[in-house]
Amino acid sequence: MGRFGGEEWCGHLPIMLTIFTIVLNGMPFIEKHLAEFQKLKIPWRWRIVEGVSEPVGCTRWCKQVPDKWHKDFKSIDGTHEYLNSIQGGNVIVHSQGKLFNGKLDMIQQALFGVDDGVVMEVDADEMWRAEQIEGIYECLKGAEEGATMQFHCNFFVGENKRIVTKEGYGSNWYEWMRAWKWGKNVCFTSHEPPRLNIQSRLVPRGVTETWGLVFNHYAYAIQKQVEFKEDFYGYKGLVDGWKELQKTIGPVRLSEYFPHLHDKSVADDC
Repeated sequence: MGRFGGEEWCGHLPIMLTIFTIVLNGMPFIEKHLAEFQKLKIPWRWRIVEGVSEPVGCTRWCKQVPDKWHKDFKSIDGTHEYLNSIQGGNVIVHSQGKLFNGKLDMIQQALFGVDDGVVMEVDADEMWRAEQIEGIYECLKGAEEGATMQFHCNFFVGENKRIVTKEGYGSNWYEWMRAWKWGKNVCFTSHEPPRLNIQSRLVPRGVTETWGLVFNHYAYAIQKQVEFKEDFYGYKGLVDGWKELQKTIGPVRLSEYFPHLHDKSVADDC
């Protein structure tokens, strides 16, 4: 293995980092990724699939996305136009004028033709620093196919509120698998939660946290996100509860404001 032009080479091909994002109405967060990716000192590409998927397979418990959230199965908040403006070079964008057959179909479109390297999922509202991404790449580039890394996140439930407990909502044991060593015979069998067709080494979040690999997840940061989740997930009363949560000061039991929760998760000011 040698280096040429700042890229790692194995034989004649660079070990590529493929970042993928599936998105509908990702503003304002989707605009924040590219500038950070452009700081990377490793070979990378960003593949984005935008649109609406059927609630089937691993998301069959969700609701059909109401028409008010899309136009011709594309974003209505400026995401579609923004993605068109950045497409080219390291950025590949795919959208279509019809439903995708579930979230797995969207991921398959994003990873079409990817047979090796490191693959990382970065959702529109998940924020990483370039040096963290490079650390993930270094950990996985020489690993066996199917090797997986899991992470903790700072899970925001308001612009200035986040979950502070590390068990339960936002930190369930099966969550935040976000990076994998890829291979020709590797594929996803589930998106929620992410699972591969092969079992291999797992670097758990207790380890990655000690390496500083914790990302910021703005999942419920702004009201528009909460309104969509109430419609898509069927969380009745979520918007009203979220508004009340924003009025609180200090730590509170999140289940008192998010009606779909029944655990002991705690949110606090940040």
